[in-house]
Amino acid sequence: MLAVAPFLVGVDAEAVRDLPVDELTDNVLTHREHDAVLAAPEGPGRARAFLRCWTRKEAVLKAAGVGIVTDLTRLETRAWAPGPAEVTTDALSGPTTWHVADTPVPDGWTAAVAVPAGFGGDVTVRQLASRG
Repeated sequence: MLAVAPFLVGVDAEAVRDLPVDELTDNVLTHREHDAVLAAPEGPGRARAFLRCWTRKEAVLKAAGVGIVTDLTRLETRAWAPGPAEVTTDALSGPTTWHVADTPVPDGWTAAVAVPAGFGGDVTVRQLASRG
């Protein structure tokens, strides 16, 4: 994915795949995210729920310009709720608040984009055709 904007922006995309979700949740999810992910049906449904949290976290941290250098269990993405969320991170540069939303992607993928909270515009997603 590529994001272009006149301000800080972060994106992340992940292929839905078999993951050891039960082993990963304690290290990267908040308690509420953990409960929501483990409530999803095992298999692709649970992997998708986990990756929805993960891509939101990654998008926010990329927008903040820090990457994964913070305690991910302190970054609440509200991925169990429909629609976008306001997410605050205090990673390195002090508290910042981001508007994070799922991004439409082809089947088998999950993705998120984070823009500064209060951004009043729309996010436009375009799928570019590959040249082959």
